[in-house]
Amino acid sequence: MDKETVYVNGGEIYKDEAVKTVVNNYTYSKTADEVFSFTKNVSEAYPEGKQYIFTEEFKSYFPNDNRRVGIELTNYDLCPDVDLWIALGAPNESESQNYDLFFAVDNTAQLKSVAAYYNLPYPITSEVENIITNSPENIHMWKIGNRSIVPAGVQYRNGQPSILKLYTYPTEVAGWSTWMKGCSYHNKGELYESGSVLQQLTGGAEKEGYFTRGSGNYKRAESIESTVLDFTKTKYYFTKVADGGDPVIMWEAEETSLDSNAKRIKKYESSKMMRQVIGNLTSGHNFEEYNLPDDVSFVLGRSYYEDSDDTEVFFVATDSAQVKRIADHYGLQVPYNDRLKDKLDNDPASLRVRHYDMLGLGEGNFVPVVACGLVFVDGTVTQLKLYEFDRGEGSVG
Repeated sequence: MDKETVYVNGGEIYKDEAVKTVVNNYTYSKTADEVFSFTKNVSEAYPEGKQYIFTEEFKSYFPNDNRRVGIELTNYDLCPDVDLWIALGAPNESESQNYDLFFAVDNTAQLKSVAAYYNLPYPITSEVENIITNSPENIHMWKIGNRSIVPAGVQYRNGQPSILKLYTYPTEVAGWSTWMKGCSYHNKGELYESGSVLQQLTGGAEKEGYFTRGSGNYKRAESIESTVLDFTKTKYYFTKVADGGDPVIMWEAEETSLDSNAKRIKKYESSKMMRQVIGNLTSGHNFEEYNLPDDVSFVLGRSYYEDSDDTEVFFVATDSAQVKRIADHYGLQVPYNDRLKDKLDNDPASLRVRHYDMLGLGEGNFVPVVACGLVFVDGTVTQLKLYEFDRGEGSVG
C-alpha cells in the first residue's frame, strides 16, 4: 500500500495519509497476529492503545498465522448482512464500551445495509462506490485467493455505534503497492533513470513471470518498472535458473523506446564474487576482460544485450573518494551531488541495494551495499552511475 484514505459520512475524508506517516501511529508486536503485526499507539480515542484481534474465520484464510487463536464475536451486535468479520479493535478482548468491529465489504448494497442496521451515515460517494464495484483490487488491503478485501469498520463509543468508516489503500500503480523506489544518477547528480519495485498480494498463488516472496496468503509478486530520462520505458521480468536465468540477479529487462516503440532485451549476469557471498557458489567470473581499475575492489555483476557490445559493469561503491578516483581514471564526472555524496559517506544504508554478508561474519553482521555502474559502449567507458534505493526511510530525488 502507498497510502491510507478513510471515508465517513457520505464521502468526508476522515484520514488521508501516506504510509510513511501512518506507520508512526503503530508499534510492531511479536504477539500480534501476523496478518497485521501491529498495535495502535496510545491516542485520545484509545488512551490504553488498541490491539487488532482477528476472528477465527478471517485467520482461517491465513494458515501460516499461528501466533494466537482467532476470536468469535458472539458477544457483539453483528449486522447479519456481513459475510466476513475481520477483527475486533480494542484495548483488550473483553472491551465492551469503546471498540471497532472490522468487516470485509462485499459490495455497496451490503455497505448500505450495514449503515442502516447501525443507524449510521453511509460513508462513501458514488465515485468510491464505482471502485468497489469494478476494481476493488485498486484499494484493497488483503487478498484471499481471488478476493480483494476492502475493510470497513463500525466504531463504538460508550457502548453505542458512533461512526461507520471505509478504509481504502490506493496505490500509484493500480493493483500494486510500492515497496521500493530506485534512481540512478550521473554527471554530478543528474537523474538518469527512475522507477519502482511494486508488490501485489497474490492470494497464495504464484504469478507467472513475476518473482514472489513470502508464503501462503502472504505471497507477494514483485514487478519492477523504470523510465530512462524521457525516452525509454523498462519493465523487468523474473527469470528462473532452470530456464537459463542467473542464480543471483534473476531478472531480464524489456526496454521500449517511447519514440519508436522498438524493443530490446537486457540481460543480467552476477559476478563470481557475488555468487560466493549470496549462495556460496563457485560458478561465474569477475569480468576481468574489462580491465577495471584497482579501486574497483568488488564487482557485483553486469548487464548486457545480445545484439550489441553495450555493457554496464556494477561494482560496490565504498565512499565518495573511491568513486571520484574511478571517475578521474576514465575522465568522467562524478555521479553524485552534495546530497548523494553525504549519503554515500555518512549514511550508505539509505542508498543500499541490500544488506549482504560481505565480510563473511554471519547473521547480524551484514553491511549495506551501494552500487555504481560503468557503462561500456564499443569498449569505451562512457558513463559512471550511482544508484539510490529508497524503502521509505528517506527521500529520493
